[in-house]
Amino acid sequence: MTCLPLKISALAMAVWLGGCQDGDADDDGDTGGSTGNTMPGDDGDDGSADGVDSTGASTTDSVPDTTSDDDTGTDSTSTGSEPCELSPQECAEEAEDATAAALEAVRDDSGPRLDFLIAMPLGGDLHHHLSGAVYAETYLAWAAEEDYFCINDGNLALSTSCGDGNDTPVPSGRRDLYLDVVRSWSMFEFVPSGGESGADHFFSTFGKFGALSGTRHGRMLADVRRRAAIENLQYIEPMLTSNSTARSLGEDTWQDLGGGAVASEDYPTLHAALLAADGFPAARSRLTDDADDNEAIADSELDCDTDQPKTGCDVVTRYQAYISRSGSDSGIFGQMVAAYEAAMVEPRIVGLNLVGPEDGSSAMANYDRLMAMLSYLGEYYDGVSPLRLSLHAGEITAESIPNGYQLDETQHIRKAVEIAGARRIGHGVDVMFENNPQELLDMLRDDGVLVEVCFASNDIILEVSGAEHPVHDYIAAGVPVALATDDQGVARSSMAQEFARAVGAQGLDYYELKTMVRASIEYSFLQGESLWSDYGRRVVVEACAPAEGDTLVTQPPSAECETFLADSPRAEVQRALEERFEAFESGY
Repeated sequence: MTCLPLKISALAMAVWLGGCQDGDADDDGDTGGSTGNTMPGDDGDDGSADGVDSTGASTTDSVPDTTSDDDTGTDSTSTGSEPCELSPQECAEEAEDATAAALEAVRDDSGPRLDFLIAMPLGGDLHHHLSGAVYAETYLAWAAEEDYFCINDGNLALSTSCGDGNDTPVPSGRRDLYLDVVRSWSMFEFVPSGGESGADHFFSTFGKFGALSGTRHGRMLADVRRRAAIENLQYIEPMLTSNSTARSLGEDTWQDLGGGAVASEDYPTLHAALLAADGFPAARSRLTDDADDNEAIADSELDCDTDQPKTGCDVVTRYQAYISRSGSDSGIFGQMVAAYEAAMVEPRIVGLNLVGPEDGSSAMANYDRLMAMLSYLGEYYDGVSPLRLSLHAGEITAESIPNGYQLDETQHIRKAVEIAGARRIGHGVDVMFENNPQELLDMLRDDGVLVEVCFASNDIILEVSGAEHPVHDYIAAGVPVALATDDQGVARSSMAQEFARAVGAQGLDYYELKTMVRASIEYSFLQGESLWSDYGRRVVVEACAPAEGDTLVTQPPSAECETFLADSPRAEVQRALEERFEAFESGY
């Protein structure tokens, strides 16, 4: 039997077809990637990357995935330059300028441009849905390893209810079905038709692979950590898990209190009843156990506790709890309380987010009530729980907003910050259409609220790209911005591709990219003090301040600096980022 080589995960396809071998699988057994060490190219000045065109449709068969486990992804594509004879600080400044010039030289050349961005340190990914981060091919390869999955012939969803004559077992020898499933589970080759928009297709994918994504968080975490390391990411902050236990407890507790609508004056009563409920420890443990158990599974998958750890072990990870906007008020409130309480006992749980289409009817109707809940809990847990809020807000346009609403009246970004107390905003696309946008931008800047920009999904879901995207409005106003992947598996994107869009479609330069990379760590929810005593002016804390003429990383850290770094995971990652930048730029 002969296997046709396909760029679209030939190894996963081989498993599906029933035993063809098209190359050697990674030694961790994960066959859900591309067939080599390649990353997807970007296809021109619109900034879209190969695999995702300007509408979100796939333009090639390639997806970003594996290199060998000893590939750190940090090799520069430059051949270097003559040794610098100035002070280390002056040499670093010259190298930074040369690196910026190198990006300009390849700005209009898609292949070298992406090579540059793959080699560049990319910092952290702060807006990361774990379930949507895994590629369809990877999910299919995992399903093929079991003996109880099938594909529903009607809707192409993965299922364990098999054998009724309306399904196809996994693995299958049908190459055509494999490609149809990848199309159904992602934006691969998507073309709007029959009334289905990019947004419709995007949100429909998650239920198709839910039979795996809901039960394989540890393995999914290993997969995304490995790919993060390959792309020179140091930190990811996935939305790891929801909490059905806390949702049910909130609903049951509220019914015991009499039920009905939950008003703001009821929050203290419901809150106290939840904390006193017999089931609350289990509701809180749902989050703490998920963080502990799934990180342990990921570490095992990557051999992190052995003398030969695989790529991905060094990626620092913290987690957000996520809550669907469309649930009942009491169920949502129960999940919020569990998250605040869980963060008090599990330091890896650092954030809370609300998910689901922001322009959905339930989400629109519930928005103000959810902000009020978070306002109450934020005040109650101030100084008690370290949990912080990164909220989807402004992922909406005049075209997508339901009838009866107006952007300048909904004010989702403003309410997320002013009422709920969000420290980061996910997407923020409608900022220039909210009431008094300049005042809003000034508030975001003055309050140090970072905006997580996700170019690929903004293009796919909202059809906002290029000059229509507000990223330049944020930058011009001094609002901190970081790029993020959102759902890279579904979108057929990657962090390097997000940066490719930033260069191609937005015309951003190296200095602006570097600022965003630094912001991704500075505004992360990592614990500890910043390495910068004045982040805006790049002034280093006294304990780690370099000698005159030196850079921050010219010399090994002093004993005093070592102590500071040991007490601050944030500063430790920041210093490592500066080392990566200096090494990368020294090649130019």
